[in-house]
Amino acid sequence: MTKTAVGLFETSDTADAVVALLLTSGFSRDEVKVVQRSDFDPKPSPDTDILKLGGVPAEHAGRYWNAVRSGRTLIAISAGDRADRAVEIMDAGGAVFLEEHIAQSVAGAAYAAAPLTDPGFFPRRQAAQMFEVS
Repeated sequence: MTKTAVGLFETSDTADAVVALLLTSGFSRDEVKVVQRSDFDPKPSPDTDILKLGGVPAEHAGRYWNAVRSGRTLIAISAGDRADRAVEIMDAGGAVFLEEHIAQSVAGAAYAAAPLTDPGFFPRRQAAQMFEVS
């Protein structure tokens, strides 16, 4: 099993800055893969390519492809035991959550819940993810 760290970034400029951080932190160019929508514009549904290029597990490929198709940039690092460090670097560099949580009113509710802005004592969740891929 190979450990792969995967992060999504709003812009390619942010992703480029994170790639530079990863390279200066000791990751090699061969370990770092960048996947952008422009890589796939002529193809109708390249979610299987994301599996190959980014090391994303099959059950998550469609969701990551939707994020890339909407303009986000994916960075994947196949780095074995150092994948945890790659996740830390991507989170510090501005990785965004795959699923964005939006407060929605519930039908019949007396009031709508406001989104939580203060995390309080809850642990911070990492935006970048780590997968074990065979």
